[in-house]
Amino acid sequence: MEAMSGLAMSMVGKLLEEVSWEHATSYRQGGRGRENVLSAEVMMALDFLPRDRFLGAAIRAATGAESARTLLINEIEEAELRFLPGDLTLAPNRPGNDQLVVQPDALITSPSSFVLVEAKRVRASSFQPEQLAREYVATMAHAGTRTPLILLLGAAPPVLVRGRGRMSLEDAISAELESVLLRANNEELALEGLVERIHDVFCWITWTELSAVIGNQAADFSTTDPSVNASVQRLAESLRSSIAWHT
Repeated sequence: MEAMSGLAMSMVGKLLEEVSWEHATSYRQGGRGRENVLSAEVMMALDFLPRDRFLGAAIRAATGAESARTLLINEIEEAELRFLPGDLTLAPNRPGNDQLVVQPDALITSPSSFVLVEAKRVRASSFQPEQLAREYVATMAHAGTRTPLILLLGAAPPVLVRGRGRMSLEDAISAELESVLLRANNEELALEGLVERIHDVFCWITWTELSAVIGNQAADFSTTDPSVNASVQRLAESLRSSIAWHT
């Protein structure tokens, strides 16, 4: 959704829009522990910090999908970060309003990369049984000619799936993939090919790892302009403080 002026809605605006659809009481105490609040605070800082030195460093420190991550890192200065971008259908080329959708926490796009970001709260939280399969199909459907990548922020395998316990990414996705594809009615994606590419698409970094990366990058950052140095340090500290506060 965009503001009436045609300008993209800010991350704060997106967060307020999300709050308006939920029970406001769950956001008391500043939304402590709420993944939407944490991801907004973190994404805003990463969007403003020097891209290669911070967001690029975070992608480098992630695990999995090495080729896709490298491609994104090479274009990180050109990348656009969109927080709470809205519904993403699983069959964008199929007409009709009766489609399965996912709601990414963020999208990162560059000329060659299409990245869906799924952020989980710092405290233990689980995936819905179909969630990873749906996000996988949606990412593959919308990537087009770009390289697909899914970044799990704060969730490292084996992932916790509601009602099923800890599962590998392959098992969690494969268990629901055929059913999701059938109901999505996306004839452009084949089950076999999707199963084979899971390792190429999914990567992850924990909140603890992200905080450490940002701290290390901030400690090594220096320019001849003391005002720029101070600004970078404040942004980096705000990101790390947010992670600590939500823990």
